[in-house]
Amino acid sequence: MHRVTLREVANLAGVSLSTASLALNNKPGVRQETRARVLKAAEKLDYHPNAAARALANGKAQAIALVNPISFEQFFSSSDFFLHLSRGLYQALEEHNYHLFLLISEKDENMAQLVKKMINQRRVDGLVITNPAEVTSYLSLLKRQTLPYIFVGRPPSEEALYVDNDNVEIGRVGTEHLLALGHKHIVFLTGPLRFTHCQDRLLGYKLALEKAGIPFQERLVWPVEQKEETIFEMVRECASKTEFTAVFATSGLHATTAIRALQSRGLKVPEDISLVCIEDSFMTRYFSPPITAIELNSFWLGHWAGKLILRLVKGENPGSPVLLPGKLVVRHSTAAPKRKEVREGKKKTHS
Repeated sequence: MHRVTLREVANLAGVSLSTASLALNNKPGVRQETRARVLKAAEKLDYHPNAAARALANGKAQAIALVNPISFEQFFSSSDFFLHLSRGLYQALEEHNYHLFLLISEKDENMAQLVKKMINQRRVDGLVITNPAEVTSYLSLLKRQTLPYIFVGRPPSEEALYVDNDNVEIGRVGTEHLLALGHKHIVFLTGPLRFTHCQDRLLGYKLALEKAGIPFQERLVWPVEQKEETIFEMVRECASKTEFTAVFATSGLHATTAIRALQSRGLKVPEDISLVCIEDSFMTRYFSPPITAIELNSFWLGHWAGKLILRLVKGENPGSPVLLPGKLVVRHSTAAPKRKEVREGKKKTHS
């Protein structure tokens, strides 16, 4: 298919190449009637400027990349979170005529190559990176470049700008809700602890236990990848040999899968085990039972990420990192323990 060039637009409008470029990029120095003629010619020819060429011409691609260094399974299992995050980011960028690219890579080294390609080809003006981990192959690459970037999540590097939930506080709030109901043996069912948001939520859990005078028990921390089958097998196995009365799950997928695994052991929520999760969603609201959850305000995470990255792109002072609170929504998955003794998995097993 023939690609219409700027020269063809200029010829049809009867102007020079430079005038056509100025008119299409809304630059000064072009009379209004000339600009209108150029725009009409571009519309008639169905002309679309080449993004790479435009970037070379004015130094701006008018695009931001949302970088997700996670597996497709993780991405779509948290689809509600990423839907609202992306929508908030998109709306913030659209107000300034910026486009949004979505990048997903299941392997860290592949993400480094994608980021390098974006930088070299000048496809975007900035990066918004989710799920920062302690070790990332692309972080050193970013530090060597001038391309602006921010994180959604606390980055391992303190000097990097970021937007995040107050995950320490969220970990504390969820734990304190269960403690207030009378639970003392609380499982912390978490994603991989290489992710900083999982580390921060664990810290909040520990602080809540310490404040209540309850010793922290490493055996009650169950880290597992965000894969349904893996979560199910871990919970089912650990539930048969661990004493606990409640579970604090750090995602909706962890929560719903844990409930099914507990049910396979003959345990009911909340009659036998109470459960709280982080990340309120359609799934947690309409699950059976409806799950007590902490809302993460993911739309506003995306919106603030958009505002900060555009400030960096424009050379403005972006300000300080932004921390957003969570909100506990109590439903039917939590209750006081029925009896003083904890559920003893070793004594009570189910086939």
